Amino acid sequence: MFPSIPIVSLVSAYAGAKARQIKRDAMLLCFVGVMALLACAALLGAFAVFVAETHGGVIGLLSAAGVAIFLGGVALAVRTVLHRRAMRRQRMAATSTASAFALTTVASMVARNKTTAIIAGLAIGLAAGAVARSNKS
Repeated sequence: MFPSIPIVSLVSAYAGAKARQIKRDAMLLCFVGVMALLACAALLGAFAVFVAETHGGVIGLLSAAGVAIFLGGVALAVRTVLHRRAMRRQRMAATSTASAFALTTVASMVARNKTTAIIAGLAIGLAAGAVARSNKS
């Protein structure tokens, strides 16, 4: 049939990228969870100290809770940036793999039949135009 179809490399690259993304997301979400637990513990501690006494450690505990909440927000922002970058890289990898697949397909068709090669070239051109239009919107 078709020599050197790069479907295996496409699936392997996608699976590797997805595994790295899931691992990174899990680490960041664990960090966010720890920060949320710290914020809850600090707020509870602040309430307990405030009830027991009105001066002293309350400001320290509330500021610790504020820092934990701020760090959790920073971690979520980092996750969002990394997720967008990973999605952009996945789109670029899929586009380049599709181009390589189209080139190998066209090369084998040209070797066999000129008419089929012309029809395939038109079909690939239409598909590439549709992909380019969908990426712009």
